[in-house]
Amino acid sequence: MSGIDASCCQAEDLIEDFSHPIREILALYREARVTSDHSGVTRIYAGNRGINLGSLTLSQRSLLEVLSTRLEDSDKLMDTIRRKEGEQALLGVRELLQKLRAGGWVSTTLKAGETKILTFRPLGPAAPVALHPALDPLELRMSRFVMLRADTSGMVMESPLAHVAVEIHDAALVGLLASLNTQETDDTEGPHIHPPGWHEAVPEVLGALARNGFLVPRDGDHEREFRFAQWAPHELLFHSRTRDGRHDAPFGGTHWAMGTFDPLPAVAPPFDGPLIRLPRANLQKLRTGDRTLTEVLEDRRSLRLHDDTDPLTITQLGEFLYRCARNRNSYNDGILQLGDRPYPSGGRTYELEIYPLVNCVNGVPPGLYHYDPDQHQLELMRRPGPALRRLSEMSRLTAQMPSPPQVTLLITARFGRVMWKYSAMGYAMTLKHVGVLYQVMYSVATAMGLAACGLGSGDSDAFAAATGLSWETESTVGEFLLGSRYPGAA
Repeated sequence: MSGIDASCCQAEDLIEDFSHPIREILALYREARVTSDHSGVTRIYAGNRGINLGSLTLSQRSLLEVLSTRLEDSDKLMDTIRRKEGEQALLGVRELLQKLRAGGWVSTTLKAGETKILTFRPLGPAAPVALHPALDPLELRMSRFVMLRADTSGMVMESPLAHVAVEIHDAALVGLLASLNTQETDDTEGPHIHPPGWHEAVPEVLGALARNGFLVPRDGDHEREFRFAQWAPHELLFHSRTRDGRHDAPFGGTHWAMGTFDPLPAVAPPFDGPLIRLPRANLQKLRTGDRTLTEVLEDRRSLRLHDDTDPLTITQLGEFLYRCARNRNSYNDGILQLGDRPYPSGGRTYELEIYPLVNCVNGVPPGLYHYDPDQHQLELMRRPGPALRRLSEMSRLTAQMPSPPQVTLLITARFGRVMWKYSAMGYAMTLKHVGVLYQVMYSVATAMGLAACGLGSGDSDAFAAATGLSWETESTVGEFLLGSRYPGAA
């Protein structure tokens, strides 16, 4: 049987299961922790959020205990409380359940007969329900922001626009959802006819997905609004997952790798290439004679013309790197080696490295170098050739320069420096570090009278090919052009 045929059979099996009424099975959110103090006040915590439930009645405490120990059919649960404790107790239980749902403390599993279809796992307080008037399944499709991925619990469907994650228990549901995006429609043929076996429960499941933002009307008008159209799916997902509030992944300085992986050293180990010692800046002289901060900020410009008749010198390059990126000191907080450089870095991780791609600098032969921030020296990585021409031409074209830049400062990240400690937010932190390093570089270049220009992107694969460094371990995250200022450039 082909994969397509198998998927069709699975979808038919699922639709057959949907001939049974859909039931809601409730459970307390899996990461929730319930505590009660000596005065009887009950609280629920999970990660960085929590809720004070106050003093609960016996029936309400029983509800919490049931939800935290087993899956429970919502209708059966209410019927049991009504029989045992009466309508008055039921009112209090319903009030608590509503509060728990609104706060994002209850997971809801949809079952058809004995088949578990999916579970809505809350990621935070419930958001307003997404109201889409067309709930006929043939008028819905998956949102372009939906992502389906593997997890330890199976397949999980997520969207940055949703405040729940969907744990998929029956694989046939995936085929059913995919069919919504591939089904052809023809308005000239009149109303759509549901395929055989399309039972009443199917719209109920798909309607629940639509209300939570996973399905949208087929016409696409909803996602053409500018607030959605401005986002590429991966960018909106990245934004939602590197901030707190729309995911339940471990977040922040968790030191998750401790005891499993060794942390990376504060300064990268030296390379084997020939070394070039760089002149150091006279900081005492600069403290008294340098341009003021206001002058530097007001005069900063992105300059894309270099004066190749009077190019950058080794002294200027040395002063620039010394003022921007040298390692001033090293520390150890008992867990990690920490650095201290002229620009700020979260947790003093200083994961950024600088690789000067030199085309034209008096005193430095052309080639790709690594800047050693500890010893203030250049280590030759690769001599000129096709790989370096590819990198240099990428910089020239991106900046729209008439000739190759004198120096392209390729900025990489040793990702493990931040990701060893930080969960979920590590890469976002790295990009912030690139931004503050750019600002320092612009300011120093302006103070020195040099031409500087930060680029918006570069070719990480070209850098990996030129250096042999693993793309997943250390890769370019920024590019900055530096050269002598062309006369009259403004």
